[in-house]
Amino acid sequence: MNQTEDWWLGALAPQTTDGVATPPGKIVDLGPQHPSRAGLLRLRVDLDDRRRISSVAIQPGFLHRGAEKLFEVRDYRQVLMLADRHDWQAPFSGELVAALACEQLLGLSAPPRAVWLRTLLAEVARIHSHLGLLTWVGHALADRGLSARTRRARDTCRELMLALSGNRLHPMLNRLGGLAGDPDPSWFKALAQWLDEVDSLPLRDGVIDLALPGGLAEMSFEQVQAFGVSGPAARASGWVGDLRRQPGYLAYSDLEWPSVENPVTTGDVTARFLWLTHDIQYSTQLVRQCVERLAGIDSPITTPLSRIIKLPDAETWLTIEAPLGLAGIHVVSRGGTTAWRFKLRTPTFAQVNVLQQVLVGVPEQWAPAVIASFGYTIGDLDK
Repeated sequence: MNQTEDWWLGALAPQTTDGVATPPGKIVDLGPQHPSRAGLLRLRVDLDDRRRISSVAIQPGFLHRGAEKLFEVRDYRQVLMLADRHDWQAPFSGELVAALACEQLLGLSAPPRAVWLRTLLAEVARIHSHLGLLTWVGHALADRGLSARTRRARDTCRELMLALSGNRLHPMLNRLGGLAGDPDPSWFKALAQWLDEVDSLPLRDGVIDLALPGGLAEMSFEQVQAFGVSGPAARASGWVGDLRRQPGYLAYSDLEWPSVENPVTTGDVTARFLWLTHDIQYSTQLVRQCVERLAGIDSPITTPLSRIIKLPDAETWLTIEAPLGLAGIHVVSRGGTTAWRFKLRTPTFAQVNVLQQVLVGVPEQWAPAVIASFGYTIGDLDK
């Protein structure tokens, strides 16, 4: 006989006035540093008599922020601040896609140094985001040393953002036509030390030490396509899409793609975790290349614009390779100072949605591992 339970992802289940959780359910805790702690997501789970998941329905929306409607009542400079906030594990990526979409409608190109700095900072954001997801590894192993080192690496990244922008969590570095600040030599030195710290993290070994069952929660290539999954989770199932490898995207075409051994593409939990560690290896090497190239590029970092910015009466669709996958914005302008439509395509939604299929058949005790292998942040989901 099936048993139906409510599982809550997040720090706390909803509370009544007397402090009793309602409806009753189970807290799925992915660790104190995992991004899931920052919001709330409900899974209505049916379990068979062997405590295997027979069906699951996911209910998002508990932190719905109305970001898209807020975008439409802000001018084009103000939307960058809002775009910084829906995926707070990679705020720079949110700013970047909004800035690039508006610049595309304006026919505006950022100066060369700004393009290279955007490329560098996009990879720094990817590392920070992946480290947040991989905090689950140390938590699951009860390895305090690994947990402390992973947390320290993330905190160091935030200190780098503080030194560059004045804000640890929401850097607000992008501007239409470029960037707000240019790092000084001491910042690049601290960045190099941080990259060495990240490279020394034994996260890949930690994933292997988890000894997760082979074939657990496999996601097929057909499911990747059907649900629109992208990023490292999709590449773990054999999908080869990566906008960074396409010509014309930031400065990636002028970088040498790192030689890193590709992990398996079996599409299971272990493969997804290994692809996160694999992406970090790629990103640290790409950042180092950006630093080398920036040393020889002397140009402004922004393009002067008028105080009042109006986009032409037109529309555009633009995507970037965000840490969790393809992030896109559809901008519709009626020629004014605010957008008529600002529609977000967030990678989180696809990754959470596909859980309704890949969790089926998974034993209850392995469900946290499966959920943790699909990266999401609640702001990116409940946009």
